[in-house]
Amino acid sequence: MNDILTFGLTWLPPVVAVLAMILAVSALFSISALRRQLREIRRDVQRQNTSLLALHGAMKVIAEDVIAHAQTQSSVRRTLERLTDGQSELRLRDVDEGLYPQAIQMIHDGRSREEVRRLCGLTQSEVDLLFSLHAQDAASGGSRAASRRH
Repeated sequence: MNDILTFGLTWLPPVVAVLAMILAVSALFSISALRRQLREIRRDVQRQNTSLLALHGAMKVIAEDVIAHAQTQSSVRRTLERLTDGQSELRLRDVDEGLYPQAIQMIHDGRSREEVRRLCGLTQSEVDLLFSLHAQDAASGGSRAASRRH
């Protein structure tokens, strides 16, 4: 039995040494594989950071374009409002310029204040002003026409 025990003890250190070597080689391969994976992960992170910076730059450009577009749109809107207001003023002026000569002609034709106000859509103050300015012309023109007839 001693021989068996001695035989087992003599083989034990080399077996343990071989197992330790196998474990050490396995650990080295594992470390090497982990280092490779770590390098790949770092490269992926670097690529993602680069992509992220590019996206950030693109978003900044887009945001600036959106702001510029909004400013341009606002400017166009203000210009359109000014043009619309100007066009409305011109229409009103055309209407006014058409109504006043019409009212003056009616005054010269001898129409009443109420008739001029109603037909031309003028205020009483406008009618009074037109009559004060043009009724005398109508009367003097009428008297001139009457004196010419005689």
